[in-house]
Amino acid sequence: MNARINHLAVWILIVVYFLIGWGWYAIFGEAWLNQHAKQATDIERTHNVGAYVLAFITSIVVNYTLAILISKLNPESALCSLRLAVACWFAFVFMEYATISVFSAFETNPWPLICIDMGRPLLGFAISGFVLGRWRQCGPSRTGIVASS
Repeated sequence: MNARINHLAVWILIVVYFLIGWGWYAIFGEAWLNQHAKQATDIERTHNVGAYVLAFITSIVVNYTLAILISKLNPESALCSLRLAVACWFAFVFMEYATISVFSAFETNPWPLICIDMGRPLLGFAISGFVLGRWRQCGPSRTGIVASS
């Protein structure tokens, strides 16, 4: 079993995963605000650096965890890696968030809001899983990138 990780690919995916949030909410931000019955001016002052640091740390944890999982399980194709990543998203992110959102005693979120919030990590997991699987399929000899364990 080849358990090597392409750290350069993982760090590129960390940045991509982090940036997906900006693009996602640029597209769905208005719908997200409408679901919360808010306007952009209501949330302008709520963005602090701590939230962005946490989002970046999350991106690191997600991508390295996927890289380790893919390296240990050694899926046979990029599509298999994508399926593995989406299964992880569904089991560990979506199901927990949806359950909390629907059954929360303090706030219940409508399904359109849940879909907006969960679409971003779904896209991130899918891209990361596919790229990590594709790199493993091509191998370091074809990409010219040296990997380490």
